[in-house]
Amino acid sequence: MSEATTTAPVTYHWIATVQTERGRIETNDGPVDAIPGVHTHTSTYRAVLANLTEKYGPDFGLLFFALEADQL
Repeated sequence: MSEATTTAPVTYHWIATVQTERGRIETNDGPVDAIPGVHTHTSTYRAVLANLTEKYGPDFGLLFFALEADQL
């Protein structure tokens, strides 16, 4: 039996523009780590969305979201 190999996390950069309950529009961004083969675009999006929900509460509109590998 072979040992399971763990893939190293990959850092992604996300950008999200939200509209708050009071109508204010703000753009946020930052890094997020994801493990290929474990995390998906959807699960990573949900992690970022959870972070935004902590910041703005549940009543905000997501106007834009982008997620790209943080590399040039």
